Amino acid sequence: MLVEPDGSVRIAWQADGYEAIHVAARFRSREELTSYVQRVADIALLNRTLSELRSVLRQEFPGAFDLTTRQPQDRPWRVVISFHPPQGRPNPDL
Repeated sequence: MLVEPDGSVRIAWQADGYEAIHVAARFRSREELTSYVQRVADIALLNRTLSELRSVLRQEFPGAFDLTTRQPQDRPWRVVISFHPPQGRPNPDL
């Protein structure tokens, strides 16, 4: 699994004009990121439209992620799935 400079993992996905899905999970372990990437890849394999992908991800990970799209003119379109950081304790030193 190759992690991009922004901390996401790219999954090739040709659907609805998009060429890739980028999965990010800030403040999560490498194992958690790997698990998210594998599950998203499995879901993306069977769901070939953006609306289907979004719907199934909502069922699989309710309230645990944000899905955005990026459609720059000079670069391939991509879907970005950002899993929310884990719940943490407030910093007691503040």
